[in-house]
Amino acid sequence: MQEEERLGRSTTIAYSNAVYSRACYIVSVKRKILKLDPTLVNQIAAGEVVENPSSIVKELMENSIDAGSKVITIDILQGGLELIRVEDDGFGMGPEDALLSIERHATSKIRSLEDFHALTSLGFRGEALAAISSVSRFELKTSDGQEATRVTLTHSEPCARNQGTTIEVRNLFYNVPARKKFQKSPAACASQVRKVVETVAMAHPDIAFSLNGQVYLPTDLKRRIEEILGEHEHELKAKNLYGLFASPSKAGPTRGGQTIYLNRRPIYSPLLSRAVKEAFATRIGVHEHPRFILFLELPPSEVDVNVHPQKKEVRFRDEGNVFRMVRNAIQAIFAGRGDTATPLSFTEPVYNFSETFPTPHFKVEETGFEFVYSDRGLAVILGRFLLVEREKPLFIDLKAAHARLFFESLIMQSPASQVLMVPIEIELKKEEEELAEQLGELGIECRLLKRRLVVDALPPFLEEKHFFEFFQKFLEGKPIEEITTRLIQASPKRYSFEEGMQIWQKVKECKDFYYDPKGNPIFVKICEIDMERFMENHGKIPPSKAADRERH
Repeated sequence: MQEEERLGRSTTIAYSNAVYSRACYIVSVKRKILKLDPTLVNQIAAGEVVENPSSIVKELMENSIDAGSKVITIDILQGGLELIRVEDDGFGMGPEDALLSIERHATSKIRSLEDFHALTSLGFRGEALAAISSVSRFELKTSDGQEATRVTLTHSEPCARNQGTTIEVRNLFYNVPARKKFQKSPAACASQVRKVVETVAMAHPDIAFSLNGQVYLPTDLKRRIEEILGEHEHELKAKNLYGLFASPSKAGPTRGGQTIYLNRRPIYSPLLSRAVKEAFATRIGVHEHPRFILFLELPPSEVDVNVHPQKKEVRFRDEGNVFRMVRNAIQAIFAGRGDTATPLSFTEPVYNFSETFPTPHFKVEETGFEFVYSDRGLAVILGRFLLVEREKPLFIDLKAAHARLFFESLIMQSPASQVLMVPIEIELKKEEEELAEQLGELGIECRLLKRRLVVDALPPFLEEKHFFEFFQKFLEGKPIEEITTRLIQASPKRYSFEEGMQIWQKVKECKDFYYDPKGNPIFVKICEIDMERFMENHGKIPPSKAADRERH
């Protein structure tokens, strides 16, 4: 009996343990969501914030700028994979703030949702230092002018430092080997870092920057940009907009030569790139992209900057209005209107030749030169080119100017048509009969007579002998810009002095007198150094030819 009771109790206990284990198993199965370790959280966040050394440099530079720095020094080793050091002379931090700065979502930039909607700082999320410190050997030294603190991921202590902050990032991704394996070569990383430093430096010309000894001293905005990117031919100054634009002839196959800033923050914006391309219109090819740098200033409430982990993209509240503002302002450059900055140093020509040209007037037959010289300056005709000079010489391509006049006479439907003594008649196919209306929109006075196109008058600059070629190209569907430019360029015409001066006078009245319809420059300014380089490179006679001349 006792044995039976003992067996019963043991069976009951075993059953109870089994039930308990089963219950624990059920609970463990049902609990699928667990809170991640803070270190793991930071490393995951680093995947969004820290792509490569250049992204770290960008975040640290922006923190320095937000801290009011006037001198920012960047040093890197092995493209930043071994070392990134960013030192500034900004406000710095006290001990408590220094410790808190490497915590996730700890920031001095915003306090409430209202602050976020009125954001003017470059950084605001409070994720960068936490993410960077989680994937590197991290050290921060900072001083607010009273106390200096050294902080690492494991401890903090007092140190010696002047006001400002120094951050060192060593052995990037040492604890995340999968990320480290996918980094580019040190040389490629160094190139990316240099591009980031230059991009940030262009938006802050009042700050001195140094990258591995390469120094950018404080200057004005235009000089800082040209120091880094070189000279641009056109300058835009309008309300809320500033920009420098290269000539259409420098357009490229990609958007690699485009830099856009919103409130001094570099961004990627297909919308604004498209607005600039539309403003360049037919001056560049369909598959070409203009080179430019554009600064746009908008109230923070009109922009959402929190749509990309690295703040590269933004969302505009009124995209249509922003698009039109940028496009119209750039179009005003080419139109030469006064609501923008003078786009070129010779936008307002000082040469005011009258329709009757002053004497003396010389023609040198053996050279083909024809020129006028007076107190108003020198003007020389050289075949298809015109040189006018007073303070600085202008070299004008008369064919490019002629093509511009031809093109605008068509698109503007000039009323001054040339009536033909004998109308031109062309046989049409049935499907070509609608061409009469399309030609009429270009200022070509024509009519249909059965299946014949009868042309009674042509617009200015379209000569009768060129009409058949014009019509054939038009029939093939070629763009008007291409037709007008090709017709003029293919012509063997040499211009007389009077014709050249008349074209120059008239082209200055065009809507766009800087470029021909295909985007080639109509005129350039010639400096003395340009002539010196020409003589050095092209003006010398090769020795063999010089010897031949001596023999003759």
